[in-house]
Amino acid sequence: MKPSEKREAIALLVAEHAVSVRRACAAVKLSRAAYYRGPGPERPLDAPVIDALNEVVGRCPRWGFWKCYDRLRLDGRPWNHKRVLRIYREIG
Repeated sequence: MKPSEKREAIALLVAEHAVSVRRACAAVKLSRAAYYRGPGPERPLDAPVIDALNEVVGRCPRWGFWKCYDRLRLDGRPWNHKRVLRIYREIG
């Protein structure tokens, strides 16, 4: 389950079954800090990486991740492989 789904389940337990937030968090296995913190901000800083990846993949669709990453580095892009891989997987 995603954290957002866990938050919904906790809200349901608290509202309909009169369970405390502490107990609901324990049942769903989400820390209370994560429950109260809420979802993180959207990642606007990923937009340039997405654009660059789409450009490379558009030119050479058969390339795998590492070839695309090497091309980005040769173009002078400063992003590390962990960030690029995360975004590469998100966009499919």
